Amino acid sequence: MSERMSAHTKTVLGVLSEKRCHLTAEEILARVNGVGTATVYRALDSLTESGRIRRLSLGKKSAVYEYTRDAHMHFVCSCCGGIYDIRADFSGMIGEAAKCGGHQVDWSEITAHGLCSACLLGREAGDSFERRDA
Repeated sequence: MSERMSAHTKTVLGVLSEKRCHLTAEEILARVNGVGTATVYRALDSLTESGRIRRLSLGKKSAVYEYTRDAHMHFVCSCCGGIYDIRADFSGMIGEAAKCGGHQVDWSEITAHGLCSACLLGREAGDSFERRDA
C-alpha cells in the first residue's frame, strides 16, 4: 500500500534525497521556500516515522536528518563538527549483539568521534608553526 505524501513533505524529502547530506531542521527550512517551520517539523516527524529518513543526534549540533539509503556508520569531527558517512558491513557485529542478549535488532547506529583529515592536517600544521616560533 502506497502512503500519500503532502507536497510539503515531498519537498522536504527532496532536499534530503538530493544528495548525501546531514541537515538540521533549520538548514532544511533555509532550503525550502514558502514552507512554515511547523510544517517542516511535521514533515520531518512523518518521514522519520515512515522510515524514509533518519533523525540522528551526533554530538554538539542540533539533531540532523539524513535520507535513508544504505547501512553505514558516521564519523563526527569534534573540531569542525563535520559529519561523514563510512560505508562498511556491520551486520555480523549487530547480529552478535542481538544473539548475546536474545534481542531483536530493528536498526542500529554506530558513531565514531575524532578529528577529520582536514582538521588533523590543520592542527599538525599549526603545531609545526608553533614549534618553529618556540
